[in-house]
Amino acid sequence: MRLIICEKDNAANRISSILSGGRVSKESRGRVSVYRFQWEGEETRCMGLRGHILNMDFPKKYNSWSDISPVDLIEVQPVRKVSAPSIAKVLKELSAGSNRIYVATDFDREGELIGSEAVEYSLGKEALDNVYRAHFSSLTPLEVKSSFSSLTRINKAIASAAETRQILDLIWGATLTRFISISADRLGHDFLSVGRVQSPTLALIVDREKLIKEFKPEPYWRIEALFHTTDIEFQGNHSKGDIRDENIAKAIFGIVSNAATAKVTDINKKKRSDKPPTPFSTTEFIRAANTLGISAARIMSVAEDLYTNGFISYPRTDNTVYPKGLDLRETVEALRKGHYRIACDHILAKKEIIPTRGKKETTDHPPIYPTSYATREDLGPEKYRIYDLVVRRFLATLHDPTELEVTSVKLDVKGERFNASGQVILDPGYRSIYTYSKVNENLLPILDVGMLVDIRKMELLSKETKPPNRYSQGGLIQEMEKLGLGTKSTRHEIIQKLYSRRYIEDTPPTPTLSGEALINSLERHARTITRPDMTARLEEDMELISRSKLDQEEVLKESTDMLRKILEEMEQHSRDIGREISEALRVQEIVGKCPRCNNDLYQVRSKRGKRYVRCSKYPGCSKSYPLPQRGKIDFTGLSCEVCRSPMIVIYRKGARPFEVCINPQCPSRSREEKGDDES
Repeated sequence: MRLIICEKDNAANRISSILSGGRVSKESRGRVSVYRFQWEGEETRCMGLRGHILNMDFPKKYNSWSDISPVDLIEVQPVRKVSAPSIAKVLKELSAGSNRIYVATDFDREGELIGSEAVEYSLGKEALDNVYRAHFSSLTPLEVKSSFSSLTRINKAIASAAETRQILDLIWGATLTRFISISADRLGHDFLSVGRVQSPTLALIVDREKLIKEFKPEPYWRIEALFHTTDIEFQGNHSKGDIRDENIAKAIFGIVSNAATAKVTDINKKKRSDKPPTPFSTTEFIRAANTLGISAARIMSVAEDLYTNGFISYPRTDNTVYPKGLDLRETVEALRKGHYRIACDHILAKKEIIPTRGKKETTDHPPIYPTSYATREDLGPEKYRIYDLVVRRFLATLHDPTELEVTSVKLDVKGERFNASGQVILDPGYRSIYTYSKVNENLLPILDVGMLVDIRKMELLSKETKPPNRYSQGGLIQEMEKLGLGTKSTRHEIIQKLYSRRYIEDTPPTPTLSGEALINSLERHARTITRPDMTARLEEDMELISRSKLDQEEVLKESTDMLRKILEEMEQHSRDIGREISEALRVQEIVGKCPRCNNDLYQVRSKRGKRYVRCSKYPGCSKSYPLPQRGKIDFTGLSCEVCRSPMIVIYRKGARPFEVCINPQCPSRSREEKGDDES
């Protein structure tokens, strides 16, 4: 019997269907699905894991935070623990009865580790040399069949790089988290999470927020004119642009303010070609999809689903160059339906399809592209939006440039020069299909040199410079990639973890008081943790492991030395760190005033993790309120007009947020709202 091991159940289902020609049966072993079929005349079983079925953890005796010093964890050798017992049991049973085993997990570091640890768990380390590895970048029939006809072996170096990351993340995360949480006296459900990638990423957000808060706007002035001919109105600006000196701006405006006409002194027309965009890497894909109002974590979750169902290629890639083996014409032909037909026909009419190329070219996976046609009805609204983005981007990379005519005009107003510009789209090119990239036309009237035009309005505008924008999630992922923080597979997860830990909130990401306090304290007392250099260095080391130029032991030794130095530095300032963070958290958790004694009310969690609000003078004052246990809530800072309890905003999926008194017994609340507190 043959056994095929996949990363997830839906991938196992699809691969089984492709290899069997649709003649597959499903059996359930407990809650684990196993697919049975004949392949090449031999009985075959195929099963999906649930990602990692083994996780790295410390031995049980190190679990007590109060008994084990954080520094003692640095030298502890982590062990693998089964995290999915039912799947592990079925895997072991099927492996024992198989004479040939195929690993068909995702083709990346994580997939290599998931496959190798599954084999090692079920059959022992020596079996790794005897199993077969199938590599594919899309779950299309052609690629799946091709991958199973050109099998390789598990790449131990790549798996070792992924395992090294697991160990590093565990040791750094556990050690630093325990140290900070103990220092700030935040244990149990309210522990403070710190990590080697998470903390530098949070620092990016906090540092940007500092720039915004500390930004001092500088005044400048701009002189704008509204010109007019018999045909059309158009705008022009004084040639000095943004004028920093108010006296100069006022002097110029004094000259031109009462002018009635302007004379055209120069006209320059030229054609401009806007090149089509380059193929999607993971980072650029998330950045583009994030502009649709979807979080990075959700984008990757949907993309993973589209991939395992055969609609797009593997969504974790750094590549921005289509491989020579990808049949672009055949791929376009498969999309030649519905909204895409006109663009596909245009591309297929070309003698040679020449795609754009990005700067990064790798050999593991192609850029993200569509692998089959789907409609909104097939996918549903959310998945279709992301699928549609991928299709349109792919077709745009094969399309023509956008052709524009740009006109620059110089005008004289009482000896002062003004500039006006316009542009007209001659051929939309790729923008006819990639509607996410827009260019606006700005029409100018027909003008000739020497012509006089009327001045409808002349204005002296007082303006101020603006602070830098906050990072969008997509922009943050781009910055993380630039600085070597995390990988294409983990960056969106890091951002989501910052949200779940309440270090950031809102969109775009904004640091909370606890997020700011944590980074400010670390930057004062252990700055290395908040800078990207150390993390980027370890990322480079893991790349060298994957290429067999370094081994795991060397990198772990280097990492241990780094971490020990950081902890020694932090231990000297543990009281200051704990005090600074605790004070900020105390302020963050104040939600209002107690109507009984007028002291502060705090949001807290019970030992079982339930959130509620109670008076800061507890047990002296027993006033408390329940809170909804699921979903997002915001405290408005306002008090109820009826009972003086705090007002909150409750967010429910698929419904508009609504404001309500926190007191479930308040007469202002409806019966439905009262019941929400126990949900």
